[in-house]
Amino acid sequence: MVDNLIQGKTRARREFCSFYTESGPILTYMVKRLGVVHGDSILEPCAGDGIFIEKLLTSINNESFHIEAVDLNPKAVAGLKKKFTTDNVTIRQADTLLDFKNDLFRDRNFFFNKIIGNPPYGAWQDLEKRELLKNIYGGYVKETYTLFLRKCIDLLKENGRLVFIVPDTFLALHMHKDTRKKILQNAKIEEIVLMPSSFFPGVSFGYSNLCIISFVKSSKDKDNTINIVSIKNSIDDLYEIADGNYSVANDFQSIPQDEVLKSDDYSFLLGSNKEVRSFIKKSEVKLGDIADCVTGFCSGDNKKYIRVKDSSIKGSKGYLTVNPSEIEFDFLNQENLLEGLKNGGKYIPFLKSANRPFLKSTEWFVQWDKDTIYDYKNNTVSRFQNSKFYFREGIGVPMVKSAKIHAILLEKRLFDQSIVGIFPKDKKYQNYLLAFLNSDACSRLIKIINHTANNSANYLKRLPIIIEEKSLKEINLLVKEILDGDNLEPRLIEINKTFNRIYEI
Repeated sequence: MVDNLIQGKTRARREFCSFYTESGPILTYMVKRLGVVHGDSILEPCAGDGIFIEKLLTSINNESFHIEAVDLNPKAVAGLKKKFTTDNVTIRQADTLLDFKNDLFRDRNFFFNKIIGNPPYGAWQDLEKRELLKNIYGGYVKETYTLFLRKCIDLLKENGRLVFIVPDTFLALHMHKDTRKKILQNAKIEEIVLMPSSFFPGVSFGYSNLCIISFVKSSKDKDNTINIVSIKNSIDDLYEIADGNYSVANDFQSIPQDEVLKSDDYSFLLGSNKEVRSFIKKSEVKLGDIADCVTGFCSGDNKKYIRVKDSSIKGSKGYLTVNPSEIEFDFLNQENLLEGLKNGGKYIPFLKSANRPFLKSTEWFVQWDKDTIYDYKNNTVSRFQNSKFYFREGIGVPMVKSAKIHAILLEKRLFDQSIVGIFPKDKKYQNYLLAFLNSDACSRLIKIINHTANNSANYLKRLPIIIEEKSLKEINLLVKEILDGDNLEPRLIEINKTFNRIYEI
């Protein structure tokens, strides 16, 4: 049976969206924040099954407002037309992001007082549509919910209000900085409610949580403050928050919007207080100033080119075991190694993961003969990127976050694209940075700089660095003892004490 598409999603994805938009607390909160008044013109730009429309019609006593409901999918539109037959609801089939032929989007004098919705996210766009979107919106276009945010700002009247439920990735990710800039410069953000996606049974994003954002279109008010509200206990807390009772929130703070606009990448720096945000923003030295932070090698077909030491290694399912006789351990002494092994060897040590601090034994090997290198450099799926950093000593940090950041010595191994390679410009600071990157202070800072599951080079570069010369000898000694195999825990305790004192966070 073919899976029907609604809002660009398979039935399974659409059922997921319907599940949480049909949540009573979410609908109640969003409709109250929308604040519909007499004469409002309301847009639902991705109407789906019309759950927001139904809530508006049933919770607002009079019908002196008009709703324009738009959806791309003809089956969804047919369902909406059967469901809503009143004069104050108009149903249209259109692509909100692309359909400029429709008079709703072509007429620049047609604006809305209110916009509400749950725009699609996580949907793959084919290359042709992606190119169209890029020509219109520029920047990053693979994630459509941010394009809906940008488009709907343009469709709002001055002082019109928007309320959306979306993933919270746009608040921090580097790829969404253009979206943040547009919102911050063209709207007064009234409130952002942060909530775990695990509120919804059977659904939990691996990369983000959810948020509801409410803002008013305005480019004039420079003194706006943004309410940032976090709820973690129960979705029902939204009922109280909708009525202005923030005592049920797990965290509540008001952040000057101008402060966010002036931060690096216009990031919100969630989970911090004013002092920590100021420290991050005003830090004179960042990791990117004293070290190169780069993404590693991508084979394009790991199961074909990568081998595992043995089947007991975590994540080794589906991988072939390497033949020890085909491993070239003396690869560093070969000339022109970037052109491949020339002595008959086939595989070299490869750093594919790092789940412990300071040191990681070699568990993976990658094919590196001359013919294979030619394939890497000439096919369309591999990435022979940042190759000048291959086989250099440095520090590796996993790109996917864990409860605590881990950093290890690369030991001149080739490193995978899932690892960020950090190469200090002054080698005397290598062990100091290795210790800092394994410290509790660093874990707290990186979670503030980027609260999502991604530790890419762009975020690591922004880590504030304080080089305390008087502690350099002590840190170097502790790291040397760890690398020599001495007990990790007592030395890590001392490292944490030192960096907690230095950073005072």
